[in-house]
Amino acid sequence: MPTFRSFAFRIASLSLAMVSTGALLSIGTFSPIAHAVVTNPAVNSVSAPVSVFSTYPSPELVALCNEPEVRCKEDSITPDEFVSALKANSYLTSLQPYAENNDYELLIANVGRVTTQFAEITLQWRGMEINSHIVKTSTQKQAESGNLQHAETLIRQWEDNAVNEGIFTAEFLYRALEASNYQHDLAVPNSFGQFTKLDTQLFADPFSGAITRYTHPAYEDALVDVIVYPFTHKITEDDRTLLNEQLDVDLAKASAVAKAQQLTLTLSSPAAPYKVKGIADGWRLGITAESEKAPTLYASTYVFRKHDKIIKIATTFPTDFSDPLVDELIQRVDVPKESLLMKRVRKLL
Repeated sequence: MPTFRSFAFRIASLSLAMVSTGALLSIGTFSPIAHAVVTNPAVNSVSAPVSVFSTYPSPELVALCNEPEVRCKEDSITPDEFVSALKANSYLTSLQPYAENNDYELLIANVGRVTTQFAEITLQWRGMEINSHIVKTSTQKQAESGNLQHAETLIRQWEDNAVNEGIFTAEFLYRALEASNYQHDLAVPNSFGQFTKLDTQLFADPFSGAITRYTHPAYEDALVDVIVYPFTHKITEDDRTLLNEQLDVDLAKASAVAKAQQLTLTLSSPAAPYKVKGIADGWRLGITAESEKAPTLYASTYVFRKHDKIIKIATTFPTDFSDPLVDELIQRVDVPKESLLMKRVRKLL
């Protein structure tokens, strides 16, 4: 086994800790921002950008507030007062009021009277509702600080529920959207060859799936990653086209990384069909990255299809060493079948 070297970068706070540049060159799909883990369990905070908007109250919320002789007022607490209450709280560390294009959006509806306030706080991910919670606060008389105190009380109640439910975790998001259950239905070996499984974790984006990291006891830079994710095409898509597309995207991103780091990229094994003893038909790509100031980097990527998933195996060493390991590994990987989320997505294609 040769000596390997890699430049590492962090995927947010994944306990997998590091993905080497060698792996990045081969898989090309990692982005420390797009795939950031959204919660910090140690301090109960959310690092993902979260937009905040005001919205109309639901009939349920209005019915809770109205009384026979008293009608509640909409937006009794202003949107800016809710924003101030959220900013005063340390839970959402990247709050972006009224910002467009964030994955997470918090929609706040409010109705109330002088001494009683209700809020319905709904969390959406890319426009899809994943959680809604109604909170209430009452006082005998109007607080000296006015509605801001009501807003802060309502936000604290919502935060308590958000933390208890884990609504910003990847696990919650996958369940809410009815994405694949990788924790239950993904099968990968605990070891193969001399490699041992470090961990399996979900990406924060259900369309990015799950990653399993394997390490070598003698070579810390010798890594094998197994990434399983759904492809966003119809089930009938031709395998050759589908798998080639994965490698084309990866190569383009690897080229950009190599350019940014002033590395010379070489296709040591151009993209080509790859067969595993007649069991699995896939494609393989081998890359070498060189510079005058650093040792050569190697990266090999193998892509296979099973059900509606791509199985991508990425290593930080040449194909001569990777091939026999991948031949063993791919036979021991099983993936979830098509999820309800992807069935709905494909109906729109």
